[in-house]
Amino acid sequence: MHKIPTISFNDLKSANPDVLDFLTDCLRNNGFFVINEHPIDLSLIDRTFSIAEEMFALPYDVKKQYHAPGTNGARGYTPYGIETALNEKVADQKEFWHQGSTSNTQLMPNIYIEEVEGFNDLDKLYKEFEQMGVEILNAFKNFNLDFNADIGDAAVDGNSILRLIHYPPTDGSNEHRARAHNDVNLITLLIGGNEAGLEAQDKQGNWVECNCDENEIICNIGDMLEIISNEKLNSTPHRVVSKGNEGKARYSIPFFLHPRPEILLNKDQTLTANEFLTKRLQEIKLN
Repeated sequence: MHKIPTISFNDLKSANPDVLDFLTDCLRNNGFFVINEHPIDLSLIDRTFSIAEEMFALPYDVKKQYHAPGTNGARGYTPYGIETALNEKVADQKEFWHQGSTSNTQLMPNIYIEEVEGFNDLDKLYKEFEQMGVEILNAFKNFNLDFNADIGDAAVDGNSILRLIHYPPTDGSNEHRARAHNDVNLITLLIGGNEAGLEAQDKQGNWVECNCDENEIICNIGDMLEIISNEKLNSTPHRVVSKGNEGKARYSIPFFLHPRPEILLNKDQTLTANEFLTKRLQEIKLN
């Protein structure tokens, strides 16, 4: 049984009052919900997980060639033990890959791994996720909230990130694979939520399991959307912990939907998305 609410993608896009009440309640209370019957190509998802497993299994000397220090981790490979949750001292137990937009030429170009066949399939998944994310944000406009920007348009050709994550097996001495944090972006779409370990913190401070079926997607609110909505929609702390699966590798693929860098977030129109993101990257040691 799901511990967070579930809605179909078509219902999400409708302006049905019952759907709006449902979404308003879950977004204001825990910031997480599950989407089923979504438009993402399931075979492309399977292929991306295969790409992730093949890529992270490469020798470290090969992977580190695709690490680009000084780029804020915006593209390519980031090794294990670098990213550190805000206000934490211990780095997360993960390594990851970042893939970005191919349509916005003002952004950093992508890096491609030659050793993994079909690696450019990541660009196809990126485009499908971006389209889905923009549709979700356009649905949020049905809430009649006083957004500080046109949230749907702001994310078109935005500075979004497709992240492939590998949490290696652990010895169990540290249960936190990724310590509690809030996402910096507008919304996050996650595949791989069927793997145990993801938890979100509710308004009462309880940690709630965020599980879904294999073919479903978990969506959560990020800090930028909280700012744009003048705190009417809340970003939620979440973490990844070991759930009796310490000896097993864990893979997940989140898509972080970002606005274009020049988009103004706050009501006073003084804070750009790029300024907010740059500060956060410094804080989590990706700068």
